[in-house]
Amino acid sequence: MGSPVGDWELCGERFYAREELYQMAWGDLRLDYLRVAAAPFGGPIATIRDDRKPVPLGPTGSVSTAAPQLRTYTAAGKPVASWAWDQGSIAGLGWTSSLELIVIETTGEVHSFTMFGLRLPRHFSLGAAAKAEVVAEARVFGDTLVAVTAKCTFWAAEHLSAEEGPRPQRLALGKWPREAPRSWTVLPPHQSPSGCLEIVAAAGGAAWVIDADAAAEQPAAGGPLAAVTASPDGRFVAGLAETGELSVWTADFGRTLSRHDTGSAGRAPELLAWCGSDSLVVAWEDDDSLLMVGPLGDTVPLLLPPPRLVVPEVDGARLLTRDTCQLLRRVPAPLAQIFSVGSTAPGAVLYDARELFDEHSPRADGLLRSIAAELPAAVAACVSAAVADLDPLRQAQLLKSACYGRAFVPAGGFPRDGIVSVVRRLRILNALREPEVGIPLTGAQLEALPVGQLVKALVAARHHLLATRVAEALGLGPEQVLVDWACAKISAAGPLPDDQLHAALRKKLKSAGSTVRYARIAAHAQAAGRPGLATLLLEHETRAGEQVPLLLALGEGERALDAALAGGDPDLAHVALFAALRSRPLPEFLALLAPRPAARLLFESYCADQEPELLEQLYTTTGRLSKIADMRLSEAVQAGASQSLTSPVTVSVKLLERAAELYTQSKDHPFQAKATAEFAKLRRLQAELENETGQLAFVGLSVVGTIRQALKLGNERAAQRVRSEFRVTDKRFWGIKIRALAADQQWDALDAFAQDRRSPVGLEPFIAAARAHGAPTGVVARFIARMPNGKRKAEEYASAGLFPEAAEAAAAARDGELLGRIQAAVGAASPLGSAITQIRDRLQLPGLPGAGSGASTGGRS
Repeated sequence: MGSPVGDWELCGERFYAREELYQMAWGDLRLDYLRVAAAPFGGPIATIRDDRKPVPLGPTGSVSTAAPQLRTYTAAGKPVASWAWDQGSIAGLGWTSSLELIVIETTGEVHSFTMFGLRLPRHFSLGAAAKAEVVAEARVFGDTLVAVTAKCTFWAAEHLSAEEGPRPQRLALGKWPREAPRSWTVLPPHQSPSGCLEIVAAAGGAAWVIDADAAAEQPAAGGPLAAVTASPDGRFVAGLAETGELSVWTADFGRTLSRHDTGSAGRAPELLAWCGSDSLVVAWEDDDSLLMVGPLGDTVPLLLPPPRLVVPEVDGARLLTRDTCQLLRRVPAPLAQIFSVGSTAPGAVLYDARELFDEHSPRADGLLRSIAAELPAAVAACVSAAVADLDPLRQAQLLKSACYGRAFVPAGGFPRDGIVSVVRRLRILNALREPEVGIPLTGAQLEALPVGQLVKALVAARHHLLATRVAEALGLGPEQVLVDWACAKISAAGPLPDDQLHAALRKKLKSAGSTVRYARIAAHAQAAGRPGLATLLLEHETRAGEQVPLLLALGEGERALDAALAGGDPDLAHVALFAALRSRPLPEFLALLAPRPAARLLFESYCADQEPELLEQLYTTTGRLSKIADMRLSEAVQAGASQSLTSPVTVSVKLLERAAELYTQSKDHPFQAKATAEFAKLRRLQAELENETGQLAFVGLSVVGTIRQALKLGNERAAQRVRSEFRVTDKRFWGIKIRALAADQQWDALDAFAQDRRSPVGLEPFIAAARAHGAPTGVVARFIARMPNGKRKAEEYASAGLFPEAAEAAAAARDGELLGRIQAAVGAASPLGSAITQIRDRLQLPGLPGAGSGASTGGRS
């Protein structure tokens, strides 16, 4: 194993390395006649014949047939899939962040495929306007698609991988010169200064920033721009002018960071691409080399004959040719510190000390002591360098140096599990870089890749075992991997019987427990023409919201209903109920509900609000006459509330009579039957009274209310009729009449009524009603005066505030205690109080406890 320094190129003060990743396995591929789209982060490559170029048909390569073929490869050039393109002319193709291949036609139609050529359902169009203008060029940036038409308008569609689908929109033009852009690039929303999708285009001698609201012109240094490109992190924009001047600006064009004359005035650039975010690569047509321009304007020529493709990465660029895939990147700082010639950095000293230790040289101890104070930093540098290096042998040596130094680091100086976590990460990276996998990620790229996206990429490439291992190493669950593996196994199962395939799938999936989404696997089985397998798989799905719709689609209405009821979601249960109702005759549906009381109650609740006829049919079929009677009773009440003099109440009465009949027939509701019959009789009588009086004053009242209303209207005969019909007792009738007269303040009539010696209630109800309705004191006094002498009469006088009369009645009743209370109420010193004292003394009656002796003593003195 040698030092990597010999392969480094010095550009200014920084080292850059061009490291070969793979010898491409795609054979004699004619890149110069193909459209090529390569995904970032070591992703796959897609090619199709470029119909803009005359292609000589030959015996080899992608041009061996007149029919266009879409082909996909790994980053190592290993063929993945090939399928015929039978649609229209292509305007562009690219990969989403979830590794879906997007193909855009010149008509604006957008197609999605997996890397294995399976068409995805996410097909959409940019719209009729884009179709009319004809799409000239289209590109995919992450999950965003941008297209420019022949009429120089830009269209964008974001969220390509979202389930709800993208919404294409035309971007604003403003003062855009409406000429074909020489070059353009995209700043996605998460990278642009405004937080919205922005396009940077070179046209009309300037750079333009275009978004959904406006198109703003930006000053472009060095004359009209021939090419523009945005850095992978979105922080910078570079532009190459026709004069050959290469400029770099901040993304908002607020500052010019650098300018460099490439000496290429008048030459058309073939490509302008970023290498990481601190240097650029430029190539011109018919030139066998690339020019790399560093951040300070330093340049390095790199031999790379055409045809070639440069794929920007977050920490460098992939260089693709027919034969090789190389990584061009700035040498990571830890590697530069350790392997630079003559380096005395702590990491380099530790690396040398470990080599001397392996050679059993005593000089190792001296070197180690010389960096004793910096030993933790030296260990960290060796660990970081191991992650950054692509060579497994050097990784091992660097980790060995780190372990050697770690043994002498004081406690707490370096994390105990730091080296273990790095070894785990390196195992992932080295497994991914294997040619059979073909995902050449670097440590920096792995760090920048969103959590879980690497697993999704492995799943998309059908490396399920590796995806499971990586998911476990990253602390993620294996559920997504297992689901995709199951779908792939179903697709490749051939004639294997459903029960055997189900057993094989279950054996693998049950290890993940209930977290596996069986509904997704079942949906795939259904799409693959295996409904029986789909039904078997859905038995293991624990999410009713995903299970029930698929069971319904499979025609398993009964299972769907049971699953919805078990899930406890009433909305889902309603969906299953009505699907079952639509799919079978009513008797079968009712038989389905019979053993399921929860479903029956839900259905009855719905029908009560929406379809009462269906509910009555259900009750009739099941013989629940009392429920039908309840419905008739409710209808009668509603009908009675809407009656008028011109609309007889016979409808309400007939409904009540029918309800009474049904209650009687049910034999279990005698009270309801009798009460409903009485209600019908009352309703009929009330209607007759309204017709006689010409007033809508009776319907809806109770028996007591009807009597009260008749008395209020002065219709004694009607009140007596109601009394007779409903056998109202004398005592109750007198109480009703007393309260009615008092409420109407008919005091003379109430007084006359009180004189009737046939009263079954006495005088107390008269007094209480008069007092409750604010009768004058004289009226109340007349009622009290008719009471027989006694304590009760005295108390009524006292309650009415008639204290002299109360005292007289109490004296007649010889109630000393009551006299004492009256005296306490009026005051012992008042004339009435003095009179009460004399009366009590004369009759020798005691007073209130504790008060009588004082009063008596006062009287004797």
